[in-house]
Amino acid sequence: MSQFLTVTELRKINEQFAEGISSKEIVKIFQNKGVRFSEATFRKYVQMGLVERCKRVGQKGKHRGSHGMYPVTTVERINAIKKMISGDVTLEQLKDSYFSIRQKMEEVDRMLSEVNDDVRSMTENKTKKERHDVQLKRELENLLKNTRRVVTSLEKLEDSYFA
Repeated sequence: MSQFLTVTELRKINEQFAEGISSKEIVKIFQNKGVRFSEATFRKYVQMGLVERCKRVGQKGKHRGSHGMYPVTTVERINAIKKMISGDVTLEQLKDSYFSIRQKMEEVDRMLSEVNDDVRSMTENKTKKERHDVQLKRELENLLKNTRRVVTSLEKLEDSYFA
């Protein structure tokens, strides 16, 4: 049994957890594959900036609080980390490499997409009062396009770095 998740397994996980995934579910996925992986290791990856921080999501019901949800891409990222450190790459090397920068750029890209979606919904009813919002939306869309270009460039750099 391979310790790493296959493309098919990752696709199924993406479908199953499209709305997000908890840290416990992530740990369970890897442990079920026979990978030594714990909540503490997961927190270390987050603290090192190798995977993004969770988004707090409120639970339904009175006084239920919230829980952290991670994008499902976190599973793919941990899978890649595990593959790399099974070779001759250390966590510190990953932290100081393009891999960490790419994670941060992807997080920025996701956040900009959320902001863009929020602005788009705000500006659907274009009134005189909202003209400023329309301009802001255009500026954010341009910023998002530029950020995506940077992410694409960094992905090309990563491909040559780990080739």
